[in-house]
Amino acid sequence: MSVLQSLPIFQAVAEEKSFSQAAKRLDLTQPTVSFHIDNLEKKLSCPLFLRTSKGVSLTIYGEILLECAKKTSALMIAAENELKTLLAGQTGQFKLGASTIPGEYILPEIVTAFLKHNPGIKLSLEISDSSSIITSFENGEFPLAIVGAKPTHNINYRELWRDEVVLVGHPTIWQELGGSLTLADLPTVSLITKDTLSGTRKSIFNSLELKGVDVSTLNIILETSSNEALKTAILNQLGVGFISRWAVKKELTSGMLKTITIPEVNIERSFYLLQTSITQPTCIDLFLNHLNKSLS
Repeated sequence: MSVLQSLPIFQAVAEEKSFSQAAKRLDLTQPTVSFHIDNLEKKLSCPLFLRTSKGVSLTIYGEILLECAKKTSALMIAAENELKTLLAGQTGQFKLGASTIPGEYILPEIVTAFLKHNPGIKLSLEISDSSSIITSFENGEFPLAIVGAKPTHNINYRELWRDEVVLVGHPTIWQELGGSLTLADLPTVSLITKDTLSGTRKSIFNSLELKGVDVSTLNIILETSSNEALKTAILNQLGVGFISRWAVKKELTSGMLKTITIPEVNIERSFYLLQTSITQPTCIDLFLNHLNKSLS
């Protein structure tokens, strides 16, 4: 029997100054209480109580142990309360992995609203390319992840949002091209793309290859891992670029960028929620409920 198991009984005897009263308080037999105290004194190799006809009182060793017992009891109560709030979803923290488009342009508004309604919860949003996020998810770094590429491994996932990848350019370039291109003309324009790990780039190249385009012939003059850098280059007329409509929503609305149509190509994809099958804290269930409401 461990010291920790006997501490509550010791504390009751010390506070009641009586073995029999402690037994009544704990709904135990007096021999059971005596057994626990004897066990403590043997394990600690010191007397804890002075026994007299009037009752018991603490020795100097018992006084030290009582202070420790009170601290231990307070810690256990605090732990119990913390667990209760965690189970109730009032507190908690978790990491959410996201690829660049949902991480930068969709989730911030959703996460902000969730945290405002759940001030006791802390969330860490980690943004990277789809491949890196999927790898991190598989390594157990995230209980949830949202990516722009369908997982190829045995991972629980479901579709969240649809996305359209569009070719955009500065209004001047858009006018020079007459607002559209053919697939045959595509290799003749200066092209800005995401880097090779990007889910957006994979969707673009897969779609073009299905239409018979040799992507090695494309005139790619800049590769970047940043959507903002890609947009800046396009806005400065360095070239045209394929990008998620989510990422250029404001620029298209304001007219700062224009959509260049390719009649033969319609590039669409989905964003997927990856979810671990391991039981998770209530705060994650609350976030999933909030996320589901945002979809409706």
